[in-house]
Amino acid sequence: MDKPIIGIVTRPLKDTLERSVDTVTDTCRRAILKNGGIPVGILPTQEINYYDTLTKDIPDLSLDEKDMIISQIDLCDGIFMQGGKRWFKYDEFILDYATKNNIPLLGICMSMQLMGRMDLMNNGDMTPLIKVKGHATEGKYVHDIIIDKSSLLYEIVGKTSLQVNSRHSYALPYTKSLKVSATSSDGVVEAIENTSNNFTMGLQWHPELMISYDEDENKILKYFIDKAKKR
Repeated sequence: MDKPIIGIVTRPLKDTLERSVDTVTDTCRRAILKNGGIPVGILPTQEINYYDTLTKDIPDLSLDEKDMIISQIDLCDGIFMQGGKRWFKYDEFILDYATKNNIPLLGICMSMQLMGRMDLMNNGDMTPLIKVKGHATEGKYVHDIIIDKSSLLYEIVGKTSLQVNSRHSYALPYTKSLKVSATSSDGVVEAIENTSNNFTMGLQWHPELMISYDEDENKILKYFIDKAKKR
């Protein structure tokens, strides 16, 4: 089967029985399948209940824990980083490893914010994310974005604007080495990309929720998966 394996970084949640579970949303799984990839989960390797543990109380990854993550990544052709409410040290390690090893990666919402935050810190800038007014949580579209014509995002969709479903309370103030490829009308960063890599892109919105009614979102996902296929 000539399809790339896409590792989806899991997120900690509670199920209906109040058990802590590591999850891949069904929308992410189906978005990968629809656009030609084989979805698999990339699980954290620390023996920690991430949902109930404060971030400050989580220790650094050991060498063995890092090696176990690398073993999972090495089974994959590309990495899909889901959105969520907070990120962890394993997210930072996965992003860093994928970037340094030129593994195609697509980061969504919170994961885009992680990409931008790490870009700032790697350049000696400790500026935090900025609080913004939360967008509506219902509806196919929430607002428009403006796309830079010199960006890879423009090359993929062939448009200078899109309607998206961004639903977030925090945003990047700016970037250092990453290119801002799209902003909202009020200047909030909506998409970023690493121009020196095979494919490293972050989107503030959720394309996986739009695959049934917006072909531009499928174009982005398919481009990412095709890049993974050619790796």
